[in-house]
Amino acid sequence: MKKWMTLGLTLLLVFALSACGSKSNNNTTNNSASSGGTSTGAGGTQDIKVTATNFQFEPAEIKVKKGDKVKITLVNKEGAHGLEIPDFKVNLQKDGSAEFTADAAGEHEFHCSVMCGAGHDNMVGKIIVE
Repeated sequence: MKKWMTLGLTLLLVFALSACGSKSNNNTTNNSASSGGTSTGAGGTQDIKVTATNFQFEPAEIKVKKGDKVKITLVNKEGAHGLEIPDFKVNLQKDGSAEFTADAAGEHEFHCSVMCGAGHDNMVGKIIVE
């Protein structure tokens, strides 16, 4: 009985850690210096590319102007990750894009929305709406 429990726990651990081991490449947007995007000013549009690797986002801090329309694109370079921005009702479960309007000033957290292993809870970033 103990042997089967140990085997089951080992398989569960391997499965949980393997979620961050897959590879995927998809480059679809451009980067700018401060936020990983291109802006046209207050009320403009920003195209932002966020790259996910094992347990971090790049960029981890994004700045936009209040009223900007934002197109955010997630690219998994290492592992399988998602990107959720609860304040703007965005939840990408894999590579792809979502659009929202940055209509609330302040700092808004984003985090990985796909369980990706031991560093999952620390995989966070923020969007600063000025």
